[in-house]
Amino acid sequence: MTSVPHIPSAARSGADFGQAVADAWYTASGSSRMDIPVGVVAALALWPVKTEGAAHAGRLASYFAAQPGPVLVQGYAECFSLHWMRRPDLLDIATPITQWTEEELNETLLHGVRAVTRAAVQYGVLHYTGASDPAFRSAIDLMSWAVTSLRHHRSRKGLGEYHTPPDIADALTRLTLEKELPRPGDWFCEPTAGTGSMFRSFAETLRDHNLDPHDFGWMMQDLDPIAAAAGAVNVIVWDLGPRALVACGDILAQGDLSAAAHAHQREMFAHRDLIVNTTRTAVATHKADRLLNSPAPDSTAA
Repeated sequence: MTSVPHIPSAARSGADFGQAVADAWYTASGSSRMDIPVGVVAALALWPVKTEGAAHAGRLASYFAAQPGPVLVQGYAECFSLHWMRRPDLLDIATPITQWTEEELNETLLHGVRAVTRAAVQYGVLHYTGASDPAFRSAIDLMSWAVTSLRHHRSRKGLGEYHTPPDIADALTRLTLEKELPRPGDWFCEPTAGTGSMFRSFAETLRDHNLDPHDFGWMMQDLDPIAAAAGAVNVIVWDLGPRALVACGDILAQGDLSAAAHAHQREMFAHRDLIVNTTRTAVATHKADRLLNSPAPDSTAA
């Protein structure tokens, strides 16, 4: 890694983290957009380098803080693309907080990207989400803190969005599971999931009882596209497994979207496989064409 100036970074409280991200974004950009700052936090949380106890977090934080805006945007786009290859269904749901990486951002917005990046790494995003152990990464819902803190700077009228505080989520989980633990194969469904705080607590409790979240099904649904997108990111960060689904929709108007979420997952995996196979065919055809059209060696040469 290139030598860069060190910046202090440490795991801070979720409230402090969210406030730092919100302050950095609105001070640097003056923009009311939420997709960009939430997307920055998402990319950092999804960053593929993971180490035991997030031992690399301090060095990587300094590296991110030193990068110019365009380099950060390109890196975040590549991070999202990597995860799209692994879970195209979830990254499709996350589009509301990732598609800005495809825009031509002006200097003010790029300044905001850099400010949010610096605030997020200084306040511990990599210390929380950079651990190789998913149990460690499930200790906090940083996406929720980012979304709710940014939302406080805008009107919340008509959204009806109130994410479950972590202590309440933990208490509800204990009340739900204290009598009988779920069995592998069971499904958890949350029709007003927000960013998935209840699922974070459930996954943490399962792991405390030596149960693997991969052995369960998880269906998360929420009305707000930003919250649902953040929830899709959390599914990956918390490693809930291949049967974890996310849908964006109104439970009152549309009902349970579980069937639609299953269909969406199948369609997105089929779409990814088609793209991969088409790309492989194109590469193979190009190589064959080069071989066929390359000059033949002179067989008479000594």
